Order: sequence, then structure tokens, then C-alpha cells
Amino acid sequence: MEKILTGFCYTDIHNQQAMLDYPTTVRSSLIKAKELAMEEFGKADIALIGGDNVSDYPYWNKSCAWPKKNFLDLKAKLHACVAESAKDGKVMYVAGNNDMILGDIATEENEPYNTTDFYDLMDNAFGNLPDNEKIILKSVEKPGELYWGAFHYVVNGLDFIGINIDPNTAFNSHEGSYSDETLVWVKNKMDEIDPDGKKPVFVVGHLSAIYYYNDGTLTETMVNGSTALFYDIFKGHKNAFYLYGHVHGERSCYKKFSSGAILHINKDNLPVDMNLTATDSKDKDYEFTFVHMGGLRPFDRSLYEEDGLTGYGGEDELKYFVPTGTPKLAQYLVFEVYSDRVVFHIRNTGTHEEYNYKDKLQEYTVYLR
Repeated sequence: MEKILTGFCYTDIHNQQAMLDYPTTVRSSLIKAKELAMEEFGKADIALIGGDNVSDYPYWNKSCAWPKKNFLDLKAKLHACVAESAKDGKVMYVAGNNDMILGDIATEENEPYNTTDFYDLMDNAFGNLPDNEKIILKSVEKPGELYWGAFHYVVNGLDFIGINIDPNTAFNSHEGSYSDETLVWVKNKMDEIDPDGKKPVFVVGHLSAIYYYNDGTLTETMVNGSTALFYDIFKGHKNAFYLYGHVHGERSCYKKFSSGAILHINKDNLPVDMNLTATDSKDKDYEFTFVHMGGLRPFDRSLYEEDGLTGYGGEDELKYFVPTGTPKLAQYLVFEVYSDRVVFHIRNTGTHEEYNYKDKLQEYTVYLR
């Protein structure tokens, strides 16, 4: 059957520390992911950025003084990189918890601004959204700024809903959450665009909900906000997919099979199984599906090439920052939509012996119901 759409997913880039000194530097694993994805699949119909584009500067609870010119510089470079891999520059951005707290509050030297403001880029690529296709939130901390709580695009006849962290939960918090108002809006939008519960609909957000780390640990990772409202979004939508980031690094990478990134959720809001070595969804009974988009930054300092940057990174003196180097271990997601199925591919970008970019993981197919 003819393919309807190809999507590239890049998340948890974490441009951080000396990478945020002016002029800014885009993380090399994103550049590599973009190049590899295009080489294997051609240009995508849509690219999804899953949040945490920026990171600790150098400590999350001291990070609210990033100059606006740095943000604008990184924003332009990030978009130029990713837009190259998407037809007509169609790149959809959602906000991560780190994006929401970095450089976002006024200091004596810096006016407040919205570090999640990729809205102009999306308007240029997808067209301006009418009021009924987005929900606007305001921040108590910054009443002059408007935030998109959630928004809806249609690409190649397929529905994509982006969902952002509530700005009122972002400041002085390392997690953040989705607002109740936003979750209700998304639920209503899902019911509107998929009244029969059979259309493939892709909801894209940063926050994970429930996750199997690769040591087999099942963790409820949505620690703030209403999880009941969150799960209710997907009820009655059998072909709904929630694409997310937030969990990343060496405990969250996949070997040989892409299936571990896909969790089918049952009526009790729990995964049907760990799904580690399956190749398709045929034998599974479930309500909806969660899909991990990978992660482009590890944690352990040994998992970087020795090509990091020296800079100030928010410190008073020049310092060498190991995690600004090229990650040896990083993964991204590609998905292909057909009329009867969605095929997911997890791919590597680094040189790690167990996660080498030359190794192609077994694809995983979800058959639409």
C-alpha cells in the first residue's frame, strides 16, 4: 500500500552549558540524526521536536538568566538544521521542562521572553492557526507573554496535536506538568476529529507517562498534574499514538528491536507487556499506544567523544564541559504511516559498540484497527 507520511522525531537534544554561550552550538547528535534519517528515508513530511532543546546552564535551579540573543541564535540554528530534513520546512515543536525554565525570567540585564516561542516558525511552515485550533495559556510570572498550551495541525490528511507544559508549573520546578485546562481541550479536540475512534491521531508531548527502563523497571514518570485527565485523552481512540521524550540516556536505549519504544496501554492504564522483541502488534489487546521518541543526549561522562567545548556556560571562568561533546550513544525515531499500519524505526547516531549508527534495529509495525 502507498505510504501516506514519513515522520522524523528528535527529542531531548539538551544543548547545554558552553553550547549556550554566544554564538551558540547545536548538539552534534542532532546533526547526525538529521543526516542519517535523510540518507535512509529521504525527506520527511513532518519533523517533530520533542522538547528539552536546551538544558542546565549549568544548574537547573540557577538557570534563569540566559540572554535572549542566545536563544534567538540557537533557535535559528536548530530550525535550519531540522527543517532541512522536512518537506517545506514542516517542523513541529513542543516544550520540554528544561525549555520552560531556562532564561525565561527577567533579570537586571535581560527582559523576560518566551523560550518556547517557535510559533512563528510553525506558522510559516503550516500556516497560521485559527483560534479554535489552539489553546492559549498565560503565565502568572510573565503576564505579558502568551503560551500555546496545545495546538492541532493536519499534514497529508493526518492529525497531529502538540501539547506543551503549563508555564505556571515551569518556574522553580524541574518537571512541570500539563494543565487541566489543556488536557480537557486536547480531549475535546480528539473527540471532535476522531468521533468514531478509528482514525490514526498523533499526540506529541515532552512528558513521559509510564515507562520501562531497559533493566525492566516499570516507572510512573508523570509525577505532577492530573494523570487521570491525561489518560482520559486517549480513551475511545484505538489508533491514538502519544509520542514523547523526557526519559533518555543509557537506561532508555534499545538494542536490536525498535519494539521496546512502543508500549500498548490497557484499560487499567498499564502496558500490556514490555514489548522488547516483538515485530508487530497482531497478538496484543490494548486501548491505545505510547511511543518513545528516543533521546539525543546520554548522562555518563564516558559516553561522549573527547570533543567537548570550553566556555563560560554560566560560570565566572572558562571551563571544559564534557557533555557538550559528541554523544557515543543517542537514538531517534522514524515512523511511516500507511492506510492500514504505522511502522516505527529506532535508529542510533553514535559509535558505541552496542548502539552503533551503522546497526539497523528491527522495525515494529502497529496495525490500525
